[in-house]
Amino acid sequence: MKRLLNRTILASSALLVSGIFSYASAWTDDIDSIKDVNTLCKFEPETQCTSAVRIGAKLAGVDMNGSSMTTMRLDGADLQRANLSHSILQMSNFKGANMMLINLQGAHMHAVNLQNANLMLANMQQVNLLDADLRGANLQGANLQGAILIQAKLSNATWTDGRICANGSVGECL
Repeated sequence: MKRLLNRTILASSALLVSGIFSYASAWTDDIDSIKDVNTLCKFEPETQCTSAVRIGAKLAGVDMNGSSMTTMRLDGADLQRANLSHSILQMSNFKGANMMLINLQGAHMHAVNLQNANLMLANMQQVNLLDADLRGANLQGANLQGAILIQAKLSNATWTDGRICANGSVGECL
């Protein structure tokens, strides 16, 4: 019994360390040292792209609805008119991405980095943006109906109505 307990603790510790590493690499600005651990990621509906690295990818109009893309790196990607509806995107990095007219309806975007992303006219209905970083993002004309913005960082973001959110705005545009 003691041996089984030790194995369980060891396995749990390994999973925790693996999760911390994935989270850390999802948010680091050191993109030169990041290795792509998911080279089989395909840009299609219901795909599995966890931890894939596609910095600066040209994916305008791509349909990846219902995909799992946790801790994925898409910094500076072109995702105009893409369909990522109902996808799991938690802890992914879209820093500086062009996401104009993107469909994110029902996506799970917990702790996502959207700093300086262009989300103009995006469909973000029922999106979970808990703990998301939207500092400097452009949300002008975006549909945020039913979106969860608890603890979302909105400093200097351009809000849906065109006003700039005050420094320190969290969960709502002040």
